[in-house]
Amino acid sequence: MKKLISFLFCLMLIGVIYYYRNDITKYVIDNYIYKKEINIPESNEYKRNYNFQFIQETNNFYPNNKQELYNIFYTILNNGYDSFTFYCGDNYTDCESDVKDLTRDNNQILSIINNYVHPYNSYSSISVNMNSLGRITVNITKLYNGNDIYTLNNFINNTYTKLIKNNMTDEQKIKIIHDYIINNSVYDKTWITTSSENRIHKSNIAYGPLIEKIGLCGGYTDAMELFLEKIGIKSYKIASDNHIWNYVYVDNKWKHLDLTWDDPVTNTGKNILQYDYYLIDTINLENKKDNEHNYPKEYYIEAK
Repeated sequence: MKKLISFLFCLMLIGVIYYYRNDITKYVIDNYIYKKEINIPESNEYKRNYNFQFIQETNNFYPNNKQELYNIFYTILNNGYDSFTFYCGDNYTDCESDVKDLTRDNNQILSIINNYVHPYNSYSSISVNMNSLGRITVNITKLYNGNDIYTLNNFINNTYTKLIKNNMTDEQKIKIIHDYIINNSVYDKTWITTSSENRIHKSNIAYGPLIEKIGLCGGYTDAMELFLEKIGIKSYKIASDNHIWNYVYVDNKWKHLDLTWDDPVTNTGKNILQYDYYLIDTINLENKKDNEHNYPKEYYIEAK
């Protein structure tokens, strides 16, 4: 009788184990074989300590939807991590495909997220490694190298000391820096017609207009962004399909600031300083109807 009871019990146990085999296997893997632990590195000195309407810092590294996934990538970039590992949430069946889509070349959302971080923490490329258990490792290659940052920081500190006085308002400081960058740099007209291996200037980053005195819209915008950080003004970058500029929070209002279009290219080569795109609101920007400032407002919510 005891043998029969033991046999029936074992049979029932086998049945239960078989029925719940997937859940049991997952539990053992997650908790004993392959623990889903998150290692959070130290942030670097260029982390921005404020959030935005579209994107926010997070401490949830087990995403269950796209917005949570976006917040993780913002957190990785904003903190200046070179590498970071997180895990797909149990209920996020499309997690791996969404990560692949987000990190494909020229993905708009990832580029937009990049516009919200400090220029020194922005990426030039991102790669991901994934496995079947939902483990995702993100590796970041930064746009600015150590030599760029060292040179730019010295230049910005020295220039700021020469140009800025403590009794100036934030808007006065912005105007002086706006004028200085435009008066001391020119637009790089050769970039688009020169192959990448033959380009001699770093016109697409702040190093171009500030150090080499030549830049593209990305260089102008990053240059201004670095000075805005120095002043202590909240800002980020807004991009359309072919253009990028600064969006600045000054005097309790958000304003557009476009140094590239305030430094127009002329046929004579004469250096011109304008204020057509100097701290204007979204309505005034749209009224210009220039076709280069059409941006996706669902991702730059403050600029609606």
